[in-house]
Amino acid sequence: MRLSVGALVLLVLAGPAFADETIADQAHAAYATFAGGLGAAQFVTAQYPRTALKNIEGTWAKLTGPDNKSGIESYGPDTDKACTSGSAAVLASPDPLTLNLTTKTPLGSFTQSYSFIGGTAFGEHVDINGYLAAIGLGPDQTGDAAAAQRALALSIVNGIVQIYRPSADILVMTRDRGYPLVLARCPKI
Repeated sequence: MRLSVGALVLLVLAGPAFADETIADQAHAAYATFAGGLGAAQFVTAQYPRTALKNIEGTWAKLTGPDNKSGIESYGPDTDKACTSGSAAVLASPDPLTLNLTTKTPLGSFTQSYSFIGGTAFGEHVDINGYLAAIGLGPDQTGDAAAAQRALALSIVNGIVQIYRPSADILVMTRDRGYPLVLARCPKI
């Protein structure tokens, strides 16, 4: 009898932990994600990058998210595989207002630089020649199909992105077109 009373007391005490989050809890999480946990005065005076880019250096895996048809998600064990495969990205912040993301492919590597504009907005710049060569669409690729592929590839770089850091180990980049880029920090080896 004592065990069941103890279990009942534990369940009653733990009950609030299982309750739905309040509006205040949800709002706190939203401000943490979309404003770096900063108040309005700090946010509008360009303090956001110092929060979003803090301790960003290291190797990160690019996630692809859930597959709605199969229900398979590309995080968890797949993240570990991406971290050790050589396809992971390297992030660096050479100053408090800039993020560099370097991607290696079998054909080469390229770096995308993100410079702070304001709010959560960063201007993206990539060296076009290095980018196209690294994805197999360099000048040696000719013809209408290659030209169409280059046009598509170029339509998703060199724009404005929003950068969010919902946690120390997750970085999210969104743009006005395309699927969000979600990166997960790789463990140090």
